[in-house]
Amino acid sequence: MMDLREKIGIHLDQIKQLKGVENAVLTQRDGNPIQSAGVWFSKDEIFNVSSATSAIFNVGIHLHPNDLKYILIEGKKAKILIAPLNSPIHYSLNRILQQQGIIDNKHEFFIAITAQPNTNLGGIFLQTNECLKKIKTTLITSGESFKPPLVQFDDHRIQSIIEGFDVKENENVNFRVTSFSLNLSESISMELRKVLNNFSIAIPDLKFAYITIEGGFIASKILKQTKNKEEDLDNISAMSYSLFQTANRCAWLLKKMNADNILLDCENKFQFIHGLGRAIFSTEIGKSRQKLGLIRLILPQFSKKIRNLIKQASEIQNQNVFDIKSMLGELVIK
Repeated sequence: MMDLREKIGIHLDQIKQLKGVENAVLTQRDGNPIQSAGVWFSKDEIFNVSSATSAIFNVGIHLHPNDLKYILIEGKKAKILIAPLNSPIHYSLNRILQQQGIIDNKHEFFIAITAQPNTNLGGIFLQTNECLKKIKTTLITSGESFKPPLVQFDDHRIQSIIEGFDVKENENVNFRVTSFSLNLSESISMELRKVLNNFSIAIPDLKFAYITIEGGFIASKILKQTKNKEEDLDNISAMSYSLFQTANRCAWLLKKMNADNILLDCENKFQFIHGLGRAIFSTEIGKSRQKLGLIRLILPQFSKKIRNLIKQASEIQNQNVFDIKSMLGELVIK
C-alpha cells in the first residue's frame, strides 16, 4: 500500500510536469523537507534551500498572518514560488484539517517551487492551488498527524559539519571603513520624496510605500491610509528588508543569481519589494481598483528612478571612505 509521502510525491510531481518547472518541495515551517519532486544537485542542497525558503515563508506570514496566498521571488535566471499549505482560499478544507488535529498550526507546511524565468505563472498558480487541495485531502483521508522527527546530532555528525566549513587565514585585513548605512543628502531625500508622491498619484489603491536602506532604516515613506501607523511602518520596513536579504541568499543557493523583486499576494492586497542595490523599494497596494498586470507595468518606472538616486548616494559616500591604517600611521605620539 502506498504511504503518505509517496502520495504527496505524486501530487508534487503534477506541478513538476508543468513546462518550465524544475523543482517542487513540501516543507514544514521549521525548514524540514517532507517530500520533493524534481532534480536536485545533492542531499545537502535540499536542506539548504528548505531552510532558506522557510525563513522567507516565516517572515511572509509574520507580515501577513491571516491572508497570505503566496510569495513570488523573481530573478534573471528563475522564479521561486512559495505557497502555504493552509492557503486562505480553501476555508472548508482548512477547518477540517484543524478539527482533526492534522495541522494544529495553520501555517505548518508550505510548498516551494523553482521555475525558469519565462514560465507561465498563471499555469503554476492554478496547478499549485489544485496540488494544495489534493495534499490536504490526502492528509485528511490518511488520518495521520504528519510531524517530522526532531533532528539530533551525535559527535560524528558535529565533526562532519565542522569539516564541511572552509577555514582560511585572515591574511589581508581590510581597514577601510564606511558608514554603517547610506547617508542621503538633502537634495536626494527631496527627490526620493517627489518620486513617492508621484507614485501615490499613479496608484489609487496605495496603502503605503517606503524606501529602506541598509540596516532596515526608512529613507523615505508615504502613508496614504490613516489607519497605518508610522511606528508600524518602521517594523514592516525592517521585516521587508530582512525578507529581501533572505530571498537573495535563497536565489543564490538555487541559481547563483540575485533576487530582483518579490511579490506577496494576499486576499485583499499586494505587497511588492524591489531590490535597489543598497536599498529596497516596497509598497502595499489594495486590489479593488487596479489589476496585478497594470501594477507590474507601472512599478519598474518608479523603482528605476529610485535606484538611480540610491546609486548617486552610494557614489558620494564612496568618495568619503577613509583608511584607518593610514590615518593611525600619521599619528605621532610625543
